[in-house]
This record gives sequence, structure tokens and C-alpha cells, in this order.
Amino acid sequence: MKHIYCIAILVFASSCAKNDSTVSHENFEKTPSIIYDTTAIDSFGPGATSEAVMAKINAVAIKREKDSLAAIAKAEQEKLDKGNAEKEAQKIKAEKEKAKTEQPASAENLQTNP
Repeated sequence: MKHIYCIAILVFASSCAKNDSTVSHENFEKTPSIIYDTTAIDSFGPGATSEAVMAKINAVAIKREKDSLAAIAKAEQEKLDKGNAEKEAQKIKAEKEKAKTEQPASAENLQTNP
């Protein structure tokens, strides 16, 4: 079984070690040149976004980010509150169990010591 793994690793390593730079160079020459059908719009040209519009867009983005951060903080706080409430409930339950186990023992002591 070990021999099969060793042979598989050697075959994989030898296949990865092959360097076919001529093939990739030929493929590169055969690829067609890309012709774009769009042109760049500079900041002063027609169709450019004005500073006032960009300011509004940024304000909306900042507001959304603050809202999402507030929602995340609220969810984390609720999670912590829920965890604290569960811990308190477990403490109360443990104290009740402890009180139940102590009551019968003290009642038995009272009956045996008249």
C-alpha cells in the first residue's frame, strides 16, 4: 500500500515539474487582442459624477454602515444578556437543589436528637 502512495506522489511530482514554456508562449501569441467598446470618462467630462452627488452617496453609505454596526452591537448585547440570564437561572436552580438536599438532612437530625 505504501508503494502505491509513493508511485502516485512521484507521478504527480513529475507531471507538475514539466515546464512547457513554448506551449504557453504559442498560446499567448494566438490569443486575439481585446478591443474594448467603452471609453474612460474623466472627472471633468460629460457623465462624470459631481461632488455633491458623491457626497450624498457617501453619506448614505456611512449611514448604512453605522446602522449595520449598531445592529451587530445590539445582537451581541442581546446574546450576552441571554447568556447572563441563563447563568443566573442555573445558579438559582443549583441553590434550590442545594436547599432541597439540606432540608431533609436537617429534618432527620431533628428527629434523631429529641
